[in-house]
Amino acid sequence: MSENTNTLFWIITGAVIVVAIFTLLQNNITDSISGIFDHFNNLFN
Repeated sequence: MSENTNTLFWIITGAVIVVAIFTLLQNNITDSISGIFDHFNNLFN
């Protein structure tokens, strides 16, 4: 049971780190995506 718990801990820790890095990178891209959607919204309004 201890080995399974340890493995699960590292899987969760790795997933949190990956999500954190993805979020940091996504914040830079989000502004560009928002600008694109705003542009299309302005075209259709």
